[in-house]
This record gives sequence, structure tokens and C-alpha cells, in this order.
Amino acid sequence: MVFKDLRGYLGELEGRGELVRLSEPVSVDLELPALLRNMMYRGGPALLIERTKEGTLPAVGNLFGTWERVLLALGGVEPSKASERVIDLLNVKPPTGLIDAVKALGELRDASRYFPRTIRNAPVKEVEWREIDLGKLPAIRQWSLEPGRFLTFGVSIIRRGGITNFGYYRLQVIGRDRFIMHWMPWRRSVQYAEEGETEVAVVFGPDPVTMLMAGVPVPHPLDKLLLTGVVRGEGVELVKGSTVNLNYPANAELVIEGRLTGEYVKEGPFGDHVGYYSIVKEYPVVKVTAIYSREDPVIPVTVTGKPVLEDGNIIKFGIEVMKPLLRQLIPEIEDVYMPPEGVGYWTIVSIRKRYPGQARRVMTALWGLLPVYNKVVVVVDSGVNVRDLGEVVYAIASNLNPQRDVVVMPDYPTEELDPSTPTPGLGSKLGLDATRKLPGEYEGKEYPEEAKAPREVEEAAEKLVNAILSRYRNTKANKA
Repeated sequence: MVFKDLRGYLGELEGRGELVRLSEPVSVDLELPALLRNMMYRGGPALLIERTKEGTLPAVGNLFGTWERVLLALGGVEPSKASERVIDLLNVKPPTGLIDAVKALGELRDASRYFPRTIRNAPVKEVEWREIDLGKLPAIRQWSLEPGRFLTFGVSIIRRGGITNFGYYRLQVIGRDRFIMHWMPWRRSVQYAEEGETEVAVVFGPDPVTMLMAGVPVPHPLDKLLLTGVVRGEGVELVKGSTVNLNYPANAELVIEGRLTGEYVKEGPFGDHVGYYSIVKEYPVVKVTAIYSREDPVIPVTVTGKPVLEDGNIIKFGIEVMKPLLRQLIPEIEDVYMPPEGVGYWTIVSIRKRYPGQARRVMTALWGLLPVYNKVVVVVDSGVNVRDLGEVVYAIASNLNPQRDVVVMPDYPTEELDPSTPTPGLGSKLGLDATRKLPGEYEGKEYPEEAKAPREVEEAAEKLVNAILSRYRNTKANKA
């Protein structure tokens, strides 16, 4: 099932008992964020807050607070399976004859269903706001030291040439028609803006897959809208902006059109996803040129703080989506995992090891591809379950020699939100090689052999233990 819009997803959630409506008014100042955080920590349902004390539009939160809801957004398909279609597109070969040409036309026709397409009558443009007032949106102040209210779940869109990028950047509201765009160095959108692009659109509540994809770092020159269509299974419907030369999701709840003014002002502090206040720094100002919405829009809101919150599932979704592409670029990768408690800074990767130094090559490749993530990379052998921290810790304990197998990369770009770095945006990387060592890494010697019993002995022991445990449980039950 492909959800055309957020409303279809909300309807499905409500039908499954995974969405609760709250009619009691809640303040966007501290109260609403605390409510959503508590709900996320406890694994609760999505929450539609119908009224706020400030009289804003309704808010909906905790949309992706469980992995089951992420999978529901994808129609039950695992993200890595959905994104494997990207590899099929990349592997289309040029035709060498008539038969190949006919076949290639068929493949291109199949691929065309993933392309974004523009429509005229868009639900997001049902209402043109004659009076621009960002105060009507449920911007939140979630921590006491924050200086104002922030829009936290808007999808910011920018385009360079014919290539579109979009992502989540918090927006500090500083007036009825002005906000600060918090986009950090190394982000693709920043690069487009630095090259002269000034027009932006911020969309609230597109379809759930587009919302999830907004949190995925996709490298230039891949078009993120096309990749989103591949993951959705069909292209995203777009509508042309009225005051900006941008196309944006036509079935969203609300859109803000605007332009960068060239002005930079101080933004923050903001209690971010690491659980600490981020730095105060100057960021660009956007002046709103138009707002459009549905007749009765519902505005998505997310919150940040110590893990594990909703963003942990969005990060997990992102690494799963990018896994097929990572395997194309780094073929020895078997599996890769970012524990949600690691807020994107910890990566565990298993590899099919063939030559000395291969684990280091994988570390440096990951650091180069995603500098804002992967602060700590742990490399283990093929067959180690990267999601089982017990297996990972055992691999570290048994295979890692600190003098030989610990790599520290100093003075490396990192995320500005990382509180451990005194110079924002510049930190270091740590690599742990927990693979079994080849003779070239082990002074020419063979690595010690794992202690294993013959398979038939283990199977016989397991069968006998099963029988013993069955009698043991029955005895305990009879004595209870």
C-alpha cells in the first residue's frame, strides 16, 4: 500500500488503534514537547493534538515512534528491499542491438513510474493565506533555555539546476513572516545556497515516505525526489510554487514559500537530538513570500532529547535505505547498523574480509561518504550479527589489540551538534578493527583457530538438553 498523503497514513493508524486524539488544550511552550517525549519513551501511539492553548493549528506527533509504524508507512516492505530498486536503475546497460533496445525501452518505461510528476489542482493549495502569520503554526519551545519557538518537522526544499534536495532543518520563528534556517556545513542544501540559490519551500505533512526520506542524507548528484519515488514504489506528485520557482509535494498539509534574505542572525540555543543544548551561531534568515494549505491542515511536530526518540527510527530507516548504495560503493560490506542510542554517531559494519588493512579501508570510506555521522566505526567479520551487541562486544574483546587495531582520525569534519567537540564542526573519528587478523596483520602467523566441537556432538547435546529442560520446567510447574 502506497499512502498518497499524510491523511491516508493517519487514517490507517487510527483504524489500527495506533493514533489517539487529544481534545484537551496543551501549550506549545514546554507542555506539548514533554507530552510527546514521554509518549515516545514509553512506546505509545501517535498523538493528534486537536487544540493548543495558543490557538494554533492542530499538531500531530510520534508518527514514527515505533519501527512497526515506519514499516506501515512503507506498506510493510523493509527499507533496504524498497531501495534495492535504485540499484536496478543504476545497472541498466546501454543497448547494443535491436533486441537490447526494445528491452531497454521496457525497462525505462517501468522506471518512469518512479519519476516525480507535476499536477495542477493540488490539495496543499486549497487555501491561500491572505495574512501571513507563522504564529498560527504549532512551533514549539521544548526546553527552558531555548529563546523562542521552533518549527521542527518541516521539509525544507531547495533546487540547483534540475536537481532537488530536501531535508529537516529546524526553523526558529523570529516574526510573523521570518524564520531562521538552521542548516549546517556539509549539508547538501547549504552547498546549493552558497552557489546562489535563494528560493526555498518548507512543506509540512507530505506523504509518510517523503517525510522519512527527508531525514536521509543523499549525496549529490542523486535527485532525492527520484530516490523517494523509488522507495515509495511510485513517483511523488508535485505542484509548482506560486512565488518561488520550485516544485513541492502537492498532497502536503501546508507549505511556506520564501527567499533567503542574505541576512544572518544568531540562532539557538536548542536542545538537540544528542540531549544537549547546541551552540548559538549565526544562520540565514528566510522571509516568507506565501503560505498555502489545505482547508483544515494538521501540522506534524517532532521533539528531540536523549535517546531513544522518534529520530532514532528515522536514522535507522536512513541507513537501511542507503545500505544497497553503500554495498555498491563498498562491495565487501555484508551488513551495517546504527544503534539508535548512538544518535547516528556509532556505526557497526560487518565485512567479507579478504586482505590485510581492509577494515581500515572500510572505516575511511564511511568517514568520507558521511562525515557528519560515523564518529565511531566498529568493523567485525562476516557472520557477526551487527544488531546483537553481545556478539559485537565479544568480537571486540577477542579480536581487538588496542595498540594495533584502534584508529584515531584527528581534525576531521563532524556534526556541529556533537557536544564533545570544543570547535563546532571539527572533531575526530574512532575506528575499531574487531575482525580476525590475516597473517599479514599478525606477524605472518595464522590467527588462532576458534574452539569448536563436531557438529554431530553439538546436535546430540542440544537434543538432550531440550529433553532435560522440558522435564525441568514440568517439575517446577507441578511444585508451584
